[in-house]
Amino acid sequence: MKVLSIDIETFSDVDLRKCGVYRYTDSPNFDILLFAYSIDEGPVELFDLASGEEIPKEIIDAILSEDTIKTAFNANFERVALMRYLSRKLGRAIYLNPSSWRCSEVQAAMLGLPLHLEGVAKVLRLGAQKMSEGKPLIRYFCIPCKPTAANGGRTRNLPSDAPDKWELFKQYNIRDVEVELEIRKKIKDYPIPESEQTLYELDQRINDRGFEVDMDFVMQAISCDRRFTVAATEKAYELTGLDNPNSVSQLKTWLSERGVEVESLSKKKVQQLVDETEGEVEEALKLRLLMAKTSVRKYEAIERAVCSDGRVHGLLQFYGANRTGRWAGRLVQVQNLPQNHLVDLKLARDLVKEGCFDDLQMLFGNTPGVLSELIRTAFIPKEGHRFIVADFSAIEARVLSWLAGEKWRLEVFQSHGKIYEASASQMFHVPIDEITKGSPLRQKGKISELACIAEGELVLTDKGLVPIEDITKDHQLWDGKEWVNHGGVIYKGMKEVVEYEGLRATKDHLVWVEGEPEPVQFGEAAASGAHLIQTGDGRNSIRMGENYQFREEMEREMESLLCVDAVCELQKDPVDKPGKSKKRKVKGMSTMFQAKTSAQVARSTFDRGEAAMSTSQSSPISQVRSARDRIQVQFYFRSGSLDFIQCGECKKRAGARSNQQHGALRKRQSAICQKECQSSQSRKNTVNTMGADLLAVHTKCCDKEIRSRNESRTNYQRGRRCSEMQKKKLAVNQGKTRVYDIRDAGRHNRFTVSGKLVHNCGYGGGVGALKSMGALEMGVEENELQGLIDNWRRANPHIVNFWWEVDKMAIKAVKERTKTRTHGISFTYKSGMLFITLPSGRDLVYVKPKLMLNKFGREGLTYEGIGTTKKWERIETYGPKIVENIVQAASRDLLAEAMLRLDKAGFQIVAHVHDEVICEVPKGDSSVQEICEIMGTAPAWAKGLPLAADGYTCDFYQKD
Repeated sequence: MKVLSIDIETFSDVDLRKCGVYRYTDSPNFDILLFAYSIDEGPVELFDLASGEEIPKEIIDAILSEDTIKTAFNANFERVALMRYLSRKLGRAIYLNPSSWRCSEVQAAMLGLPLHLEGVAKVLRLGAQKMSEGKPLIRYFCIPCKPTAANGGRTRNLPSDAPDKWELFKQYNIRDVEVELEIRKKIKDYPIPESEQTLYELDQRINDRGFEVDMDFVMQAISCDRRFTVAATEKAYELTGLDNPNSVSQLKTWLSERGVEVESLSKKKVQQLVDETEGEVEEALKLRLLMAKTSVRKYEAIERAVCSDGRVHGLLQFYGANRTGRWAGRLVQVQNLPQNHLVDLKLARDLVKEGCFDDLQMLFGNTPGVLSELIRTAFIPKEGHRFIVADFSAIEARVLSWLAGEKWRLEVFQSHGKIYEASASQMFHVPIDEITKGSPLRQKGKISELACIAEGELVLTDKGLVPIEDITKDHQLWDGKEWVNHGGVIYKGMKEVVEYEGLRATKDHLVWVEGEPEPVQFGEAAASGAHLIQTGDGRNSIRMGENYQFREEMEREMESLLCVDAVCELQKDPVDKPGKSKKRKVKGMSTMFQAKTSAQVARSTFDRGEAAMSTSQSSPISQVRSARDRIQVQFYFRSGSLDFIQCGECKKRAGARSNQQHGALRKRQSAICQKECQSSQSRKNTVNTMGADLLAVHTKCCDKEIRSRNESRTNYQRGRRCSEMQKKKLAVNQGKTRVYDIRDAGRHNRFTVSGKLVHNCGYGGGVGALKSMGALEMGVEENELQGLIDNWRRANPHIVNFWWEVDKMAIKAVKERTKTRTHGISFTYKSGMLFITLPSGRDLVYVKPKLMLNKFGREGLTYEGIGTTKKWERIETYGPKIVENIVQAASRDLLAEAMLRLDKAGFQIVAHVHDEVICEVPKGDSSVQEICEIMGTAPAWAKGLPLAADGYTCDFYQKD
């Protein structure tokens, strides 16, 4: 026996999703119900343990043997569960060494595939798919049931309670092993590299070791929060007299009766009202802010996940962020803990632990805020030990400079490390010795460093849609009413952004929403589900009947992955540009903004060839907004003109694409929604028009009802696929990115970006961009900001060049199906995937890369992956974004190798957060310097990279 493939079904009274596998299996009620396995990829067998069957001795011996490889999808679950099960069964502590385990989930993640069995099987289009009946069966047999009179008061369903369901559950268990075997066969040519397997084993040992918590402190913190909440609520009852002072509608009415009219009770609005009111209104609003704090949730997460050994396990998932290979936080989310800024952290912690809640409020005030800052301190070293915390210094900035070959920055990091002074010296050609800490030039250098280079969304200009970074003062911007001048582009820097309704921005970015006379914060709009005001081309598609299929979905179904066969492509015919109406009320204004009732809409036509082309079922066209909007209806270059007559049969022709059976393009054109449907042969490529107040789409495969536009600007309804809830996208975290702002955009201080009306805030920007970063307060004049951008770019030409060399090499590799290289990074297209090989030798993999016209109107790279909607979809990318992934991935590899060196030196790592490592060290043993020296040693593949690490010791976890 060489390889044992395993999948198990289990029972526990602990919530697996909320508490994790370690706490789940730590319950006395945990048990294994079914054990399915395959030996050396042979037939799948099953042992029904819940019905009294036993796992044979030879299988148990294979599980215990380090000479037999065990595989599973998410092997951590099977390994930990079997470890607990066998410990109880054999009556002794069993530890299953992760060195003999292989995780097919990790192997799939390294290929950019989903992190769940069902998703991988679908993307790879396997013959064996996960059974859809599984979820209800798991709910029935694997979790406790509610006792009722009908079920005899039982709290658990057994096989005898539903024999038919049990037999189906056994088939489900067997199928999971079969799917996992097929996945391994499909990706067998891409095994987990030995270095990554070694790192995975270290990751498993760290999760097995766990992170000790001070449960006395945790329980007191929860008690403190609850006591405060009760007291605040009672005070709110007395003050307002409301049945429920937490009710938005009741509080709005109460405020209205006191002369305060509000549209929203969001955190920002309430804070504004606090500053504008007094007396009982101000006090009530302050109470609402305090009661809205959620600091206690982290403590409750710790309480749920802590095991009987007093430690929380499984806090990090290996390769959880599969775009870069970084770890992902789980359960308590240690990668997202609030920072601590209290002057006397220990005193505050002691007061909470001793239950001195009144003293805490008297000395520190804002009890919920104090509890939030104390969350890190819940983690403590075991008795006789201390923490040594060490992290890399400016790791991503160093890696970027090293990869790009920006030598002057590398020299700074190798010497004094004063990057702000050095940046100012480089930008303004002043000796660095003359730039002191209080120097205005140092402040400008700091601003420029903080406000790196942004690559933005599309801004609507009088010359068309232009990426925000390419905007110049020669462009006029559309402010929703007219074309306006502006004061130029300024930086915002690296900021966390979210995406909502097609716009990516920071949460403090001001936007206009429907129903509000003044702009509101973007994060507030996303949280409340408000609709952003659209102006210009919203780039939304019109949805067609129930049987409509998105082009991307159709292509994904037909396209094979990990297939080495070449696919022939049809040559594109040239496409005529849409014509322009000469009837414009505003000079330079696009016709789509000046439409009247039944206005004409331009659509493009093709210079058709005789070669057959498959017709996509989903040629997206811009959404017809209303009678007062005028739009352009455009089609992808793969499609011809929209056929406007009653559908007839299309002759089948030979084609090279997978959907060739859909038939050829029609050669003729017809009217739409006309009383007399008389078709006419197109003599030349002209611009045809159609009414904008009524649009009918009639095909054999779609619904036959006419979709008309009402006057309330609501969405078209198209059954389950086009409901309002699906159309409205909630905010999705996008992570950090480079962002811009545009200064003084007209008298209304607004412009149009990504089809949305925004204040003087560029892609990801806040009001005043650099102003909000404190540029003016730091002594930088407003008229100097644009110059800082230009100076920074001139001072860092190698970084700017690096972005676009990566973009060019990635596109070339995909276009020519070849291997390219730049800056020590190689790009290889093979088997339907793009492999980007890092200096460490590890690959970043982009699934099904394809070149398409991007939102900038240029040829760009797209790939398939988990998008902002948390679904598998096609995603656009480009040079700077790929560089961001490369830099983060290389930084991850440096941390990984440092952790391996620390482990080899005997240090016990209990957790790691981003670029930080937390070691549990015996008191009096080792030192901060020793750990920092190990971390600061660059690996052989990073020759010339100036690494540095700083650290500190503590008796509870904290930020230094």
